[in-house]
Amino acid sequence: MRDIINRWFFSILILTLLLGVGSLTSLSQEQYGIIQKLEANHPDMGRISINQDIRIANLLNEYYIQNATKPGMQGFRIRIFFDLGQQSRTSSQETMDDFMENYPGTAVYRTFDSPYYKVSVGDFRTRDEALKFLKTIERKYPKAFIVTEWINFPSLD
Repeated sequence: MRDIINRWFFSILILTLLLGVGSLTSLSQEQYGIIQKLEANHPDMGRISINQDIRIANLLNEYYIQNATKPGMQGFRIRIFFDLGQQSRTSSQETMDDFMENYPGTAVYRTFDSPYYKVSVGDFRTRDEALKFLKTIERKYPKAFIVTEWINFPSLD
């Protein structure tokens, strides 16, 4: 009787392990990563084969999914206001209004990172683009400087 229970328990354990490994394998082979898209067979084109550790492919897939969930990209903005104090909120709003009046069409962002109010402008993909715009506004905003931030995607028009 004890031998039958042990065999039954062992069979259930093996079955559970096999089902678990099968589901993990199918999860790691989903077709959403850049590597899988590159290796996909296209009849009209050549074939690409990438040999790498599965852990690297999994990390790339995680990075791909993580970046797909948040819109935008790493880029640059110009910080035209950075201050703390009792009047900083009012001053930041005045700076935003003044900038929008003088440079319509350029994105303006105000953030509060305790205890600082910050006003940043633009969505620049490269530092050179940001530097060009900084040169055009430096007379009006002499304390402006370039910062690295997560920016919105540039418009396609």
